[in-house]
Amino acid sequence: MRSREAMLAAATELLTEGGLEAVTHQAVAVRAGVGRATVYRPWPDLLGLRLAALEAGMPPIPPAPAEMRAEPRAELMHYLLRLGEWLDDTQAGAVLAAVLGGAQHDDGMQHLRQTLLNQIVDALRPAVAAAVEHGRLRADVTAEMFAMTTVGPLVYQRFLVGSTLGSETVDIVVDAALRAWAP
Repeated sequence: MRSREAMLAAATELLTEGGLEAVTHQAVAVRAGVGRATVYRPWPDLLGLRLAALEAGMPPIPPAPAEMRAEPRAELMHYLLRLGEWLDDTQAGAVLAAVLGGAQHDDGMQHLRQTLLNQIVDALRPAVAAAVEHGRLRADVTAEMFAMTTVGPLVYQRFLVGSTLGSETVDIVVDAALRAWAP
């Protein structure tokens, strides 16, 4: 198990440093300090190895603490701040670029793109439901709609503008979304 963790760590480091093409069985073996056969055992094909590296680079968003669940805005901020922290990580840029680029042509990458989208939307779902219940959002607002109006601006700010995402940026985005979807 320890060698598997070392191989995944090596694969995600290679992904961050050199993009998807840098993730090869040989490179992972050298970086992890294991034999090439050890890398081939769990991932006999290159696509499987690369998909594993991408999945390892997409950690789930942790749940909000119980005390935040009483205030919908605080809970929404929690999830979007965690997402912002992930987007600020250099590995995230490599993962996101590889997944979005690869999803155009590859079923495995399409699956990863959907997995990433599901993680984000599912993390927001309870907070959006609470905000609807507390009258902060219209009754017809879904987690998917809220993600569209919050995640898009964060990705734009981080990857197109090149700014890191702090609480001030997330504050602005959350407040704009709350206004846009207000009852």
